[in-house]
Amino acid sequence: MTPSLRRRRLLAAAVPGLLAGCLVESSGEAGGADDGTGDTDRESLSEGEESGAEQTDGEESDGADDDDEADGAETPEEVGPDGSGLVVTNVDVLDVTDGGYETTVEARLTVENAGRFTYGTVYFRVDAYATRPNSIEREAVGYASQRVEYSADDRFDGGDDPRRFTVEIDFRSRDTRARPDPDWYEVDAAVRRAEPV
Repeated sequence: MTPSLRRRRLLAAAVPGLLAGCLVESSGEAGGADDGTGDTDRESLSEGEESGAEQTDGEESDGADDDDEADGAETPEEVGPDGSGLVVTNVDVLDVTDGGYETTVEARLTVENAGRFTYGTVYFRVDAYATRPNSIEREAVGYASQRVEYSADDRFDGGDDPRRFTVEIDFRSRDTRARPDPDWYEVDAAVRRAEPV
């Protein structure tokens, strides 16, 4: 049995309407989803850009802080032997005196300032050794700590000519059989610390 013409027309008119409704809804949903995703992506992008900008600003300000610190670096109260730039370049034994109970070795130190600080006070340690002429063997007999101060108008500045000064080391005469002669003694010296001004 064939459907009537009227019924066919009704179906033909209804089906496209239903399909169009589905398509509209689908496209609306898709559009909504696209819009939502687009908004989310845009928000993520803008947040990422802001965060990147903040990070860059932070890095720039950190760099500026570092520069400020470098420019305004303060002079330390004291520096050790490695950071001072002070070097003992020569030691000469000038005299040895045997006073009976005690022997005194007098030596002259030559010191250069190859560092960047100007010093008002420098501390040295000097060690005396008994030896024999033309011998590599030596025996420690005594040591002394020496403090050298430079006046306000004569500070030890980097680039200055080498400074020279004398030190004395005392020890018991019975501690060695070496003769009281400069050729029978050696002295080593090293910077222990220094106070910049």
